[in-house]
Amino acid sequence: MAEQPKQDKKRLFDEKQLLYTLIDNMPDFIYIKDTESKFIVANQKLLDVHDLKYRDKLIGKSDHDFYPKELADKYYWNEQDIISTGKPLINHEEKSIDEKGEEIYLSTTKIPLHDENGTIIGIVGIGRDITEKKKAEGKLIDHADQLQQVNALLEEKQEEIQQQAEELSAQADHLRMANQELEKMSVAVSETDNVVIIMDADGNFEWVNNSFTRVYGYTLDQFVTERGKNILEGSHHPNIQEILVKCRETRKTSRYQTETQDKDGNTIWTQSTLTPVLNSEKEIIRFVAIDTDITALKKAQEMINVQKLEMEVQRDQLEKANITKDKFFSIIAHDLKNPFHSIMGFTDLLIKNYSDFEDTKKQEFLGLINESSQYANNLLDNLLHWSSTQMDRIKYSPIKFDLHSLVNEIQHMLHANVEKKRLALLNLVPEASNVFADKNMIHTVLRNLLSNSIKFTPEEGMISVEATPEDTSLLISVKDNGVGIPIDKQGKFFSFGEFHSTSGTAGEPGTGLGLIICHEFMKKHGGELNFTSESGKGTCFTFNLPTQEAMANA
Repeated sequence: MAEQPKQDKKRLFDEKQLLYTLIDNMPDFIYIKDTESKFIVANQKLLDVHDLKYRDKLIGKSDHDFYPKELADKYYWNEQDIISTGKPLINHEEKSIDEKGEEIYLSTTKIPLHDENGTIIGIVGIGRDITEKKKAEGKLIDHADQLQQVNALLEEKQEEIQQQAEELSAQADHLRMANQELEKMSVAVSETDNVVIIMDADGNFEWVNNSFTRVYGYTLDQFVTERGKNILEGSHHPNIQEILVKCRETRKTSRYQTETQDKDGNTIWTQSTLTPVLNSEKEIIRFVAIDTDITALKKAQEMINVQKLEMEVQRDQLEKANITKDKFFSIIAHDLKNPFHSIMGFTDLLIKNYSDFEDTKKQEFLGLINESSQYANNLLDNLLHWSSTQMDRIKYSPIKFDLHSLVNEIQHMLHANVEKKRLALLNLVPEASNVFADKNMIHTVLRNLLSNSIKFTPEEGMISVEATPEDTSLLISVKDNGVGIPIDKQGKFFSFGEFHSTSGTAGEPGTGLGLIICHEFMKKHGGELNFTSESGKGTCFTFNLPTQEAMANA
């Protein structure tokens, strides 16, 4: 019979140690108060927030010893209302302060405690920090704190628990009080939103709280039947065996995240702690796993990442648009202004001094006015074409037409410029060279390429347009024996943000926009504009156009 009290003491020590392990490893504030709202029991989380090293520093004190009066009064009257009415306070959101004195939000549940006669003798309180949740409700892109606050290591508490065990052994009458305390803590463990799983020393499931079914959809029996009775079978974590071995060898808590599924197949993310429970001989007698559902935080993080990528794409597009806009307005402000200055200057001279000029001088002025007007018209035409391509307003509308006739038409349009520099402009495209393309776009491409050749070919030079049949297309070539393109400028022709205007051999103005238009229009045809050039020897631009027969066969 003498052995019975000793066995009872050891059993109560182990059970109290188990329950303290449970509440000390939970991320919630867990406490028990008497009818005067003074602390009787508190978990490690509550000690940490008040910067207390030992539990007895908190026992017997109230919230007025730790919080500002206004906040402590609010807690006190809430609890007194529970004690007087017997009505619990469930998931009540309230403000508090953390260990740094900063404002936080708590979701608090407070439940009245009754003795064997039904008399209320105190309350059990569970407080969860929902500050990050409150922030996430206001702004998704706020980065949630992924519940990385971890539980204190179990071995750091062994000395304190051993000291309490020795005190219990010395005072037999404390056994009854210890039993009551264990019952109260059991209520707190059952009511928490965290999943609590107790396993034996081999990792076999023994007990789960109500939150296990709420989160995973299984009862313990259903889970064991479908997934297995051991953590190695039931966990979806790919390295669960290594985690269990490490926990067993180090006697320390292991923390990990797992992507798993509930009974209905829904994906759930959990933050887990696996903690060994040691007896007085520091032997592992059980394992405690606590799972916290972090699915909502994971989804919020994924949305933040997607929004971040979208914002980066929009930023790049905006930077490109700004470069384009700046260059566009630079052309309008500088290059478009110059021909109109010439037109206005010469017309002003003619208006004011018309009778003073000889006919030859008047003819010269009119020729310069005409030349400036043509340049301004071509520039405006290219600007309108370019802006239309950027807004996708120009639609690709292919038809069958004779390329030889189109070159003749452009040749006639540029006749005055060719004659002025005494150039030879040859149409070497065979007659009846039918192609299937957008005629207006090809007209603009050839006009720009030939205008460039005229601009950069010295007097008495030669320019030609040729067409060479290929399998299902014609290879169009625009050649000149002009000044050519320096190697350092050849890579900048088709980039709006990098191109540079260059004056022609007779000082002709230019913006460089024409080649960009040609490049854009050839992309509309599904092809490319290519060129070869050698400084001092000339340039050859080439592109392919499909024939009517090739389109019909397609």
